[in-house]
Amino acid sequence: MPRHTSFILAAFVLPLYACACAPTPRATLGAGAPDPACLLASLKEHKKEITSFRGIGKLTLTVKGARQTTRIVWIGSQPGNLRVETLGPWGQPNLTFLIKGSTFYLYAHRENRCLKGKATARNLSRLVSVPVRPEDLFVLFSGQVPVLPFRHARIRRSEQESRWCLALYKRWGGLVERLWITDGGKTVEGVEVFDGRGNLHYTAAFKQVQEVEGLGIPQEIIISNKQGPVLSLQVERFWTDVHIPEGAYTPQLSCGSGGGS
Repeated sequence: MPRHTSFILAAFVLPLYACACAPTPRATLGAGAPDPACLLASLKEHKKEITSFRGIGKLTLTVKGARQTTRIVWIGSQPGNLRVETLGPWGQPNLTFLIKGSTFYLYAHRENRCLKGKATARNLSRLVSVPVRPEDLFVLFSGQVPVLPFRHARIRRSEQESRWCLALYKRWGGLVERLWITDGGKTVEGVEVFDGRGNLHYTAAFKQVQEVEGLGIPQEIIISNKQGPVLSLQVERFWTDVHIPEGAYTPQLSCGSGGGS
């Protein structure tokens, strides 16, 4: 069973589908364009509805052309706590990754070793291969769409792909995110996350979205960096409003500092 730390954190990125985008959207919407304010408000409301969740699935990680697969389980609860575990052949945990508040913990069961550090996008990128914010990990693992902080939004239709592209910008026009929308504005099938200066951080996609307790949850998830796909997650079972055991986000032994910022 693989024990590389990136394998664990890869599970966290409950991604979407990598999409090429048209040129930067203009302010004009065109006939029949979805209302950006309504769409964003709906995404925000769906996030609030999921106060806790639990999932079971398989994670496939691609490293230098080699593919590795393991079973994983995860739980999460507001305001952003996460616990993800990779499992051995008999269901025993191999690696446990926790995010609690502003701190992450990584525990290797066989070695009985624990590491902790600040839960920042920069630190997580060293383990996941993409700079994803810890608060976005919670949203992705809950099966919802991350929406980065923005100042204004613009939408346009991509005629070649027959879908809408909603772009989110910072105060001075720096692009931070693109959301690809289908079904007349009802479904976000993919996102692209940028650094505000035009540099792509990662792309993510929902595939085979199914309704779970009234919410659309992806059954297959992919995340990519500039070099291509780095991991995929197959969601076998998913529950919302679950009971979270006391101490679920507390490491079982003292953890050494992992440094970073």
